[in-house]
Amino acid sequence: MAARVDLCAATGAIGHPRSLNISMSRCSLVDISQEKVNEWLRYAMQCVVKSFRLDLPNPRHSMFRPWPPLRVDGPAVVLPDRGRMASIEMFLPSCYSFQLPVAASAKYEALTDLMLCSASSFDGESSAGGGRTLGDFVSSSCCPRLRKLEISSIKGLAQLAICSQTLERFELESANDLRVLDVTAPNLRVLELHDCCFGDESNNKIRIVSSRLQEIRIRHESRHRRPYLVIHNLTSVCRLDLELNMHGQYYVRSTDVGFWLLEKCPSVEHVRVWLDHLRSPPSSVIEGDTIADLTLEGVAPFASVRSMDMTVRAHQFQDYQLVPSIFALLLRCPRLRSLRINIKDDTASWARSWTCSFCDEHQYSWTDHRSISLESLEDVEITGFRGADEDMDLVRLLFASSTNSIKSMTLDNITKTCGPGTVSLKWMTADQDGNGTETIHQKLMNIPTVDRGRWHFGETIYTWTSYATENTTPVNGDDANSANSA
Repeated sequence: MAARVDLCAATGAIGHPRSLNISMSRCSLVDISQEKVNEWLRYAMQCVVKSFRLDLPNPRHSMFRPWPPLRVDGPAVVLPDRGRMASIEMFLPSCYSFQLPVAASAKYEALTDLMLCSASSFDGESSAGGGRTLGDFVSSSCCPRLRKLEISSIKGLAQLAICSQTLERFELESANDLRVLDVTAPNLRVLELHDCCFGDESNNKIRIVSSRLQEIRIRHESRHRRPYLVIHNLTSVCRLDLELNMHGQYYVRSTDVGFWLLEKCPSVEHVRVWLDHLRSPPSSVIEGDTIADLTLEGVAPFASVRSMDMTVRAHQFQDYQLVPSIFALLLRCPRLRSLRINIKDDTASWARSWTCSFCDEHQYSWTDHRSISLESLEDVEITGFRGADEDMDLVRLLFASSTNSIKSMTLDNITKTCGPGTVSLKWMTADQDGNGTETIHQKLMNIPTVDRGRWHFGETIYTWTSYATENTTPVNGDDANSANSA
């Protein structure tokens, strides 16, 4: 493959393409030199006018043969001084060092989208030697039209400072060496940060300045302290994508980012949540940490939240902590209209390796037994419903908290059924709930308040709709639920 690319470039066989994609197999044994990559880059920057993508494999390895050491003393992969294309995507092996253009006249005037992945950046050495740092490159006149910047799995990048008038979307993921992030971009609309500046070092800092920020997505390692985090003008944010590590009604304030954002963004309407219950031992709670209680009286609600998409890793929630955690979160969202819950159950997950958590201690046991009010809730969908005890408790909770408002509830991805209208006895008794003879259909129909509508039982989907939605009523006083249970 490498020889074919060389031949095409040398003979002009591919002329001046609008787009060029050079992609090597991940299992390839070919060790492509950095000098060879530089030849390809020079050709691409001279000829390609629309998009360029370079995807090179890391050398073959196994668990017994780790990644090769960084080739710091070898020649770097150098981005040429000029490029004509609007889009660049580069996936480089981590053993290659990467350097940005050095010349003051360097320019990528048409570049709007830039993605860098898996490269090893040595900003300190580049700056000392007269080269540009990554922040300089995307902030300066080099890229005057840059709108989208994605950086992933970059090594050796300790500090990143960006100042751009055109940047609209910024995504940074797995920058494990990064300690300081400073972004000033007045037109930034979407901010995505995954595992960046999250460690126990006290000097980790994130500062974001934008007047038009609309969407924030953040994932972080919840067993580490939250960095010093400053995001200006959060009043314009209307969408959040968060990871919440909950222990029933409790969470650790010093490691949390998700609830911090929910409290700071008064206009957010849509929230996507990954709900976790990471079971680290009590000793991992740092001395002086504040254990926050979501259910305290007088705590301000997340009043503007109208819709929520929730993904739950059910295997992490032991000892009936799942429903209390969802209860505590929904308690703060009284005006919720639409709720989607995706229940994932990976029983082989590594998360089971933790056997205890701070919330297992008596003082952090579940104490709130109030009812919650979700009288604006109209549409509910639960994917991954299996009819287990906590699944049924969750359905009961939602009906009880919205006695007259729910118009439809869909239980999707029903598995292990024996056919339409029947349920496997083995499935029903799997949780040892003490009532193994009662079918899932009967349990659902016996929930209080469901008699204002009817259940429709399909093979893999169960749907409840209110009579007001169907504009129908039971015929001759018969129970419509019973009619659909056969």
